[in-house]
Amino acid sequence: MNKNILVIDDNETMSDMLCTVLEDAGYAVKACVNGKDGIDAFRALHFDLVITDISMPVMGGIEVIKLVRQENATVPIIAMSGTDRAESFLGMADYYTADFTLQKPFGPKQLIKMVAKALEGN
Repeated sequence: MNKNILVIDDNETMSDMLCTVLEDAGYAVKACVNGKDGIDAFRALHFDLVITDISMPVMGGIEVIKLVRQENATVPIIAMSGTDRAESFLGMADYYTADFTLQKPFGPKQLIKMVAKALEGN
């Protein structure tokens, strides 16, 4: 069965890279440009994994994590950050129960390995 992944990132270049890498690996991907759109998509469709940036306009990744957890306590979440405060942001994502964190920049192999690990058992 094909796994459905929700990607939420306001950086179009990063979002395009994530989608390309994940689709090339056989996943179905839906991309959203901010947390509000991401939560709307999460509520409307079924996803096996959520990948969210932390620092975004409209609604940030920490709020996304909180809302996803309220709606579905078991869906795996990967939080990403590439800001100069990435370590702090990813620590907050951990605190709010993101399953995994990725500090940008990262490569396709690292992404695919983490996605596979996140989807184990789902």
